[in-house]
Amino acid sequence: MDCRNVSIVIEFILLDFQIRKEMEIILFVAFLLMYGRSLISNSLITILVWTNPHLHSPMYFFVANLSFLEITITSTVVPKMLSNTFSQTKAISLVGCLFQSFFYFHLDSTEFFILAIMSFDRYVAVCLELLLGCYVGTFLVILVPTVMTTGLPFCGPNVIDHFFCDSAPVLKLACVDTTLSELVDFGTSMILLLGSLL
Repeated sequence: MDCRNVSIVIEFILLDFQIRKEMEIILFVAFLLMYGRSLISNSLITILVWTNPHLHSPMYFFVANLSFLEITITSTVVPKMLSNTFSQTKAISLVGCLFQSFFYFHLDSTEFFILAIMSFDRYVAVCLELLLGCYVGTFLVILVPTVMTTGLPFCGPNVIDHFFCDSAPVLKLACVDTTLSELVDFGTSMILLLGSLL
């Protein structure tokens, strides 16, 4: 698609759930309660592990990090989803969309690897190094497709049929050939999923 005669997209519209207003209110309350419960329970787990000396073992160290990740993963998506429930525009900026997508996939992938390294809980000496490797490794792997997406021109339409900025629906909105970006996304997914399973 030629972008010369088309305005450049600076924000996307998240369609969310296409339902009646009464159902939106019910879903808003349900998601708000679940989000609040998740924040409170995961915060309590994290605080309990960090403050109780009896829980200072590798397994609880990883459990506390998993709870922290649950807080951050849900906080990258749910607040925007909740605010869009009553918004007329349901808009998210291009930069906000890329940040949301990056942090969602980075934190979610980190969670996969932490679950995998929990099997090494007897190796107390390398606990912190393994955890740091999870955060840094997934950060670097997810950074590549995010940087590639950042360089793409978006010149309309700007409607994402999803409740957050998932990479596949965003790539569909680019006005250039995204085959390479899609291959990198697929390769990244394979590296992260198969790597954590192995």
